[in-house]
Amino acid sequence: MLLVLVLCFAAGGCVPQPAGPPPSTLPRSLPVLLLAGSPGDSVAIPVAWLADGGTITALGLYTAGKVAGSYRITATAGRLRARVTVTVAAPAVATTAPSPTQSRAPSIAGEPAAGVGIPFGPFTTRYDSGDDFTLYFSGQTPGDIVGRMREARRAGRKLMLAMTGGAHRRYMTDGVFDMGKWMREMGKYDTPRIREAVAAAVADGTIIGNSVMDEPHNVSPDNRWGPAGTMNKGRVDTMCAYVKRIFPTLRVGVVHDYRVFDPGNTYSSCEFVVSQYREAKGPVGVYRDGGLAFARRNGISIAFSMNILDGGSRVKGCPVPQTGGPGTSGANCRMRPDQVREYGLVLGPAGCAFTMWRFDSAFMAQEENRRAFKDIAARLATLPARSCGRT
Repeated sequence: MLLVLVLCFAAGGCVPQPAGPPPSTLPRSLPVLLLAGSPGDSVAIPVAWLADGGTITALGLYTAGKVAGSYRITATAGRLRARVTVTVAAPAVATTAPSPTQSRAPSIAGEPAAGVGIPFGPFTTRYDSGDDFTLYFSGQTPGDIVGRMREARRAGRKLMLAMTGGAHRRYMTDGVFDMGKWMREMGKYDTPRIREAVAAAVADGTIIGNSVMDEPHNVSPDNRWGPAGTMNKGRVDTMCAYVKRIFPTLRVGVVHDYRVFDPGNTYSSCEFVVSQYREAKGPVGVYRDGGLAFARRNGISIAFSMNILDGGSRVKGCPVPQTGGPGTSGANCRMRPDQVREYGLVLGPAGCAFTMWRFDSAFMAQEENRRAFKDIAARLATLPARSCGRT
């Protein structure tokens, strides 16, 4: 039996749509019909409808919500399923020409114009991490996330969210990642107040994305998610899809080195990766180019990071000025100011955002490091912004 999804435009006829590819921009309300049958005949069958944005009736009448973006409509009849993506455009508004200091980059369908400047800042729980930074990458709770969005907006900063960050034990059962626990924690953000606030912050550019997990490939004793093989791209993709059902316009991704995690598979729901560099990973330009090639092959975006506290030259004892001093653990050394500047100027301009692990008040206060941060920030401020979405 063949399942065909047919979109009937308000002002025209019905256009069959194959599952998957997005159609052109649709009107704010359109009826959707399903036809099914054997070759040569058509019969009506019961259909269940699901839309991950807007609303859809039992008869298939889809009405877009108030937030522009791309949304999936799924029709299910027994064991058969078909899916299309609809794009809801923002209403046209009259604008005046921007001044040179307000120049805007081209927008992606369903998103506001991105503006100028690649967001730059450290992993941090602080919102006073320094005037050189334009990005906060940190965890939130359902109780403080709306307030943090307001703080970032007032400060003119961007946010990379980590709604389900924090200690691994929150998501583990008997030492193994528990998807049910993760979904329950993520579900705590599924409230009208938070959904509305996130949609507004995405629309005005305050939020650039949300990471669903940190280093799913990690199997070290302190940071593992279970035995090797517990996590794969399919499971992470399920997490990204779950977040998208709650926040359809929010860009979702994951933090891991692009080279090491489940390399034989790709993401379909996750839209970006955050990939972190340290000197031991080889020449920084080679690392950058490999990350960009990975992103192109997978049709996703990449945001680069660098490990300023543990990613410098590996020298016994971490003497200064040969290194930036002892790192946070083992034989790791901090980056020198010249390494911060060099690596930042290579990696920062290449991605949709640039971050560092992690905020450290002593490291950030050193004058040579501050000059390096200023040089990176000045360069990134001149570049067109990029969406952390699929490409």
